[in-house]
Amino acid sequence: MRGFYRQITDAVLAQLNQTSTGTWICPWHRPTGGLPINGITGQRYRGANVLSLWCSSDRAGYADSRWATYRQWHNQGAQVRRGEKGTVVVFYKPMGSPDGDGVANASSDRRYVLRMSVAFNAEQCDGVIPRREQANAQGWTTSNFDEFVEKTGATIRFDGTKAYYSPVSDEIRLPARDCFSNAQGYAATLAHELIHWSGAKPRLARDLSGRFGDRAYAAEELIAELGAAFVLAGLGLASTPHQNHSEYIKDWLPLLREDPGAIFSAAAQASRAADWLFEITAQNAGENGPPAG
Repeated sequence: MRGFYRQITDAVLAQLNQTSTGTWICPWHRPTGGLPINGITGQRYRGANVLSLWCSSDRAGYADSRWATYRQWHNQGAQVRRGEKGTVVVFYKPMGSPDGDGVANASSDRRYVLRMSVAFNAEQCDGVIPRREQANAQGWTTSNFDEFVEKTGATIRFDGTKAYYSPVSDEIRLPARDCFSNAQGYAATLAHELIHWSGAKPRLARDLSGRFGDRAYAAEELIAELGAAFVLAGLGLASTPHQNHSEYIKDWLPLLREDPGAIFSAAAQASRAADWLFEITAQNAGENGPPAG
């Protein structure tokens, strides 16, 4: 597993180190494509798998968000082209069960073991049915992002010049909306603060001190940045950096360099937070949650 940690960490670090040029865009800041999904089961990939697949998509220029193993594509009558290189993903398998292809994380009190597999994008295969282009079933746009926020139940206060979550008052504070250069930047910043809000004691009670020690702040900011990207991708919205993104990078770099497993832990926590926000908004709306990809 350390090889997988290092692979993802190195891919992110390679791009983080280019920030001085001012032209770099991180793999989790994506204009299109949504969350990667398994092309056969329709399940969304989670955690570090999302980063792994996004990095591969960015390098190769894939527009299709569907991924599956060689066997899964073969069983559907498709064929991975000779010479194509796959992308490593991990999944949890119940102990004692035969090896299989999976994308989900362990979610019960059963005992699981972590397994590695290799996934191929739909664009690496012949015989794949073209993905049908259709409007997002939920109709999510930046103009109705406020509807999603309202369904979370979070208290939002618009005042001051800074964006932050206050654990004392349990409120999210934002500058006036017209202070943001565009709707995407507003959505990205608010999604970032919603991830912080989700981790408070009344909700997910996210405590990083044991895992990250004095790097807990950097880890929490990384979780919020990843979680915001996961939320916006799940809603079919463009993902853009938080307004303090460049400052946070200074904290992420030492964390990621010193601890290759940090990106895996942070991505898992980010997925958990994003999933929780989707669940609570679906419950409050009486719906089944966001679209799958």
